[in-house]
Amino acid sequence: MIKQGVRLFCASLLIFLTYQESYCQQLLSLEELDTVQVFNSIEEMEKKPESVIRIELKKKKLKTIPAIVYQCKNLQYLDLSKNKLDTFPAELGTLTQLRVLILSKNEINYITETLGNLTNLVVLKASNNFLWEIDKSLGQLAQLEVLDIWANRLIDLPGTMDELYNLRYLDMRVNPVKREMQEEIQDYVPECKMHFSYDCKCY
Repeated sequence: MIKQGVRLFCASLLIFLTYQESYCQQLLSLEELDTVQVFNSIEEMEKKPESVIRIELKKKKLKTIPAIVYQCKNLQYLDLSKNKLDTFPAELGTLTQLRVLILSKNEINYITETLGNLTNLVVLKASNNFLWEIDKSLGQLAQLEVLDIWANRLIDLPGTMDELYNLRYLDMRVNPVKREMQEEIQDYVPECKMHFSYDCKCY
């Protein structure tokens, strides 16, 4: 009787663990991501990185992204805002489950081709950096809906933007984008709501 109970318990545990693993592998909506556990402690992430879906490391004075972040292969929400990051590291491209990436208020000057690996990204926020260029791989983000790059040094965006069929919101205010280029960017994704600073002498 005891052996049968143990077998039932083990079977139930296996089913539960299988369910948990499959849940972690599912891509969640933005609404669902608001309900999951938030990890902001490296020590907690290290205990079980495969269960980490949402990380918030704001105001940590980070100059590099902690290595443990790249071990969280089911990560879908990453907030690194208000730090001291100055690069867009290639390792970010390994986090292919990401749905939301927030890099606002750092010191990044170039978003590299690594961005193109994040094909599940829905929201990208990189406002208040030193961005002067975003790689053409931006066009590979077919699911992107929100692009917030307010207050940077961008004078244009790559022509591959015309592949962002799902883009619904773009904020490019406080960037030195000429009026002619603003109109061209609008033509890339005509259904997208866009914000610019007209004839901005931003820096």
